[in-house]
Amino acid sequence: MERILVGISTPAQRRRMTEALAGLGWLVSGNDDRYAPVRPAAPADVAIVESGAVNADPSLAEWGKRVIVVVDGRADAFFRLPSHARVDGIVDRDDPDHGYVRAVREVLSGRGWISPELVPTLLSGRVGRTRPVARPAAEITQLTGRERTVAVLVAEGLSNSEIAERLTIERSTVKFHVSNVLRKLGCRDRAQVAAMWHSQALPVDFAA
Repeated sequence: MERILVGISTPAQRRRMTEALAGLGWLVSGNDDRYAPVRPAAPADVAIVESGAVNADPSLAEWGKRVIVVVDGRADAFFRLPSHARVDGIVDRDDPDHGYVRAVREVLSGRGWISPELVPTLLSGRVGRTRPVARPAAEITQLTGRERTVAVLVAEGLSNSEIAERLTIERSTVKFHVSNVLRKLGCRDRAQVAAMWHSQALPVDFAA
C-alpha cells in the first residue's frame, strides 16, 4: 500500500485531501502543525507539502521518495528558489481535490505533474521574475466587513460551500461576495487573493 504524507496547514483543505486520497486505498498521514508534518519512520512514497515548508527547510524533500509542492499561484516565492527544480510535482492551492489526486497518481507512476494553470509561467521563462502579488492597502479597505471575512476564508483555502457553512449563509451569497472580492482587489482567481492576503500579512480576525 502506497504511503502518502500530507503536509497542508489549512485544516479544511487537509481534511478534504486526506479523505480523497485515503478513499482510493492509500495510507495517508500528517498532522495539524503549520509547516511541520510528522516525519515518518521511513520516507513516504509521496509527500504533499506546502511551498512554505520547502522554502523554510529544503531538506523536507527527504521525507518522501517523491515530493509534490503546493503553491499559491504563479507569484509563489517557491518558483524563485533552486529547490523548485528538485520536486516531482507542483500543484496550485486552488486546484480541486481531484487535481491533487491526479497529481499523486502521475507521480506514483513515475511521471511528473504540474497544474495546467502553472504551465504557461514555467514554459514562458518567467519563473524567477514573476512579481509577488501586491496591492495598495487602499484596495483592501474597499472591501466591506463581510467581504473581508470571506476573503480571509478564501485565503485559508475554504471552498464556497465551506464558507457558507462557516458563516451560516447561502452558497449563492458566498459566490456574490467572492465575485466582489476578486473585482475590488483586482485578482483573477482565489489563489491570487490568498497570495495577496499572506504577502501583506493582513489580519484574519475581521468581524463577520
